[in-house]
Amino acid sequence: MTLISLLIALAAERILLSRYWQFNFYYGQYVGFARGFVSKGEISRNIINLVAFALLPASILSIILWLFDHTLIDFVVVTLVLIVCIGSQRIRDSYKNYLNAAMRGDQEAVVLHQDELQQGQQFEGESFGQTLVWMNYQYYMALMLIFIFFGIFGVVFYRILVAVANQSGEHDGESFLPEAAADHARKLLFYIDIIPTRAVAFGYMLVGHFSKASTLWLEGMLNFKQSPRQYLCEVAEIAEDYQIDDEDCTAEPCLLVRLAKRNVLLLLAATAFMTIAGVAN
Repeated sequence: MTLISLLIALAAERILLSRYWQFNFYYGQYVGFARGFVSKGEISRNIINLVAFALLPASILSIILWLFDHTLIDFVVVTLVLIVCIGSQRIRDSYKNYLNAAMRGDQEAVVLHQDELQQGQQFEGESFGQTLVWMNYQYYMALMLIFIFFGIFGVVFYRILVAVANQSGEHDGESFLPEAAADHARKLLFYIDIIPTRAVAFGYMLVGHFSKASTLWLEGMLNFKQSPRQYLCEVAEIAEDYQIDDEDCTAEPCLLVRLAKRNVLLLLAATAFMTIAGVAN
């Protein structure tokens, strides 16, 4: 069921474009609901409060599934929630607009859409292609790995933390939590992402330039002080063997996005193998 849910979710999130299929819609509703009981300042007061904020929807969903305890209902509900959580319509649209502007030679629009994509995602010394690699990780690869090993409970919890951490580029003003909440979310994600980024980086090594990427992957694998984001992006960049043309602003992003897509396919293949082996049900 895990593999089938993933395949349906990955296909459906590109087709179902209504706001009711977008995570941000429900996140905004949830923030509004939470404000009826506690203030935004209380949510962001400390990490414990933020964890409770992220755990509540995941826990309610788990209780509902436990009460029904029916295989078909469980499959349908889990798949629907996964469709809502996985991917980001805003990011996909901005990337398409970026490519279209580049093909037209509209440099002003290229810069505008690049800024759109990097809003709330800037990282020192990171190229635009590496930013897209990180987005692919947060909105696809991490959620897929968490779903395989921790189920839909983990997916909802992680997706809420990502929404809080990236809120400046995700939501309207009403859905914003104080910056302190975003800081707490980033600290939590730093530790949560340590193992998944190693696994995803290993995938980049396999689908890319193995001999080049393996050295960097091994060097950083046990360096837990290094940012998971920096580690993953560096491995991804060295795994894709390319030469950058300064006049072609789409070369690096497109190559790294294609590399990321190959990695998604590798994870799906690995999930199929784990399903056959009985590791994933």
